Amino acid sequence: MKYWIIVTSPENFRYDREFLQFKIQGIPNRFRKQVQKMLIGDRVVYYIMKLQKFGATATITGEYFFDESKVWIDEDEMWPARRPSKADIILQDDELIDSKKLVPDLSFIEKKENWGVYFQGSLRTIPEEDFRLIESEMKKIIAERQKSQPTDPDLPDDGQPETENEFEQAIMQLPLNQKSLHDRIGEMLEQIGSWMDYNTQVKHKIIPGHAYELDVAWLSGKNPEVAIEIQISGNLTEAKDRLAHARKFNYRKVIIVLKNQDLKRLNSIMNYEPDLRAWMEPWSIGSIYKMYKSGERFFNYSRKFKESIYKDKKELELVN
Repeated sequence: MKYWIIVTSPENFRYDREFLQFKIQGIPNRFRKQVQKMLIGDRVVYYIMKLQKFGATATITGEYFFDESKVWIDEDEMWPARRPSKADIILQDDELIDSKKLVPDLSFIEKKENWGVYFQGSLRTIPEEDFRLIESEMKKIIAERQKSQPTDPDLPDDGQPETENEFEQAIMQLPLNQKSLHDRIGEMLEQIGSWMDYNTQVKHKIIPGHAYELDVAWLSGKNPEVAIEIQISGNLTEAKDRLAHARKFNYRKVIIVLKNQDLKRLNSIMNYEPDLRAWMEPWSIGSIYKMYKSGERFFNYSRKFKESIYKDKKELELVN
């Protein structure tokens, strides 16, 4: 898999967003050889020239084709070198991410004082860690935008899940994108990390090029912070080994999410890992659900505290 930046104009970006929904990538013909090198599954981030902002990510879904039919609004450019794609994240005008804020942490920009030259041309590859950092910032915006309804604070306790099976059923009923229980827990932990301003990643290599992937990683920029394995089925020893490697590469905290019945087995395994045991925390499925629902409510309110926007008001209204 490769990671690409497509440089577009503000006008074409808005047209892609409002009408095409990024279902197709179009590049000037002189860059066709690069477009032909794209593979299905490659990821794309859009950089909007003039605005100097990032606005969307997408995934390549089809083979290269050449088409000179008019699609975009540029009068002098057909953008005929094309690839089918699907949008992953699309930001609105007031959500676009200022590229200058990320320049210090983007490794493909070697000369920071001349960072603008690295966005010249219509298409270029970037390292995976740079793409993930940009997309993580977008995910934070989406997390704040989400309109999921918080739990009613007046809801009686007996209306909440209590048993592990009830928590599993409640997770499967949440408005999430993933299908399996394992992946839904990962999506919840990714969301929680975004609320906490981490660079959150799923299926994240412990370090670039490492053989092991973590189910979820919370990073500060590119620096490792929290490694999480979701081990609700499968081999506990393998999950333990991945977290042991994470500790070796400076993750300050390692967490394993597991079913209640597996705690005894985990403790048996950890008898031979006293150093790792000192840093590890096992979390139940129910604890993740409760943290997610509590965080959903808290961050909906905390977002209002962080807002600093001038609003013309005829009178003040109480925040409830």
